[in-house]
Amino acid sequence: MKIFLAILAPILWGTTYAVVSSEFVGWSPFALSVWRALPAGLLLLLAKPTLPKLSELPALLLIGFLNIALFFGLLFSAAMQIPSSLVGVGMVALPVVGLAVMGILHQVKPSMIQLISALVLVSCSAYLFVTSSVQISLSAVLLLIGAMTALIGGSVVAKHAMKNIHWWKLLTWKLIFGGLLLIPMAYWEMSLSGQSFVTAIPTSGEQWVAMIWLIVGLTSVAYGVYIYTIPMISTNELSFFGTLNPILAMILGATLMDESFSVIQIVIMIIMVASNIIAQIIEYRKNLPTEQVIINY
Repeated sequence: MKIFLAILAPILWGTTYAVVSSEFVGWSPFALSVWRALPAGLLLLLAKPTLPKLSELPALLLIGFLNIALFFGLLFSAAMQIPSSLVGVGMVALPVVGLAVMGILHQVKPSMIQLISALVLVSCSAYLFVTSSVQISLSAVLLLIGAMTALIGGSVVAKHAMKNIHWWKLLTWKLIFGGLLLIPMAYWEMSLSGQSFVTAIPTSGEQWVAMIWLIVGLTSVAYGVYIYTIPMISTNELSFFGTLNPILAMILGATLMDESFSVIQIVIMIIMVASNIIAQIIEYRKNLPTEQVIINY
């Protein structure tokens, strides 16, 4: 059962990019982020009411800003400009950002296998973005890198905060505070940025179904089971299961979303996934610290 729950979250998250790029074209990324975060947090609050202590507010606000407001906003901004499969490609390279954070904040020097894997991931990602049939701007790539950095930065804070804050309270209130912080960002983007967006309310039954899936399935349920299973499985198992998120995103992009790739591009994607998994296996056998030490909260 614990393995099923551990696998469930990354599998659910793997559908995020396809849902966003197919159902919410023309939406404000930050308005969509409000929809994903705030209702999900309120649902968790209704399921198990909790109130933060005054001393917990600074940490919860910071985590909500980094892990929810910035991460969701930047991720959706990138996902609306990049094919969903290539968003998955970018997320496969998350260990590279994780290793950088470990080196800067925790003074953990990467091993040779980690450096080789990082080089492979960066090189393969660059090739796939450059050779994409859809022109991808540098700003879109920077948005994706910014999203990953915000995720890991917030995770560092959350890892320390969880020593004193129960995981359910942390999850509930980071979603609520993150959603509230996103409201002025969404207002600025829709009203003051000069950009043109469609209405921030679903206009069809299909969009409402997608929105409910985004709120309940991909946020309340996925985040809940993910954090619940962290104490039950090892760090390396968590890292391995985490690869299912970008893998599914790439598969859905190449099939349901009908994003075309050459044989060489498909082989490159397989190399990226294999490199990530092999590095994790070697890390496990040699008892090396992985980037998931940072993001397992």
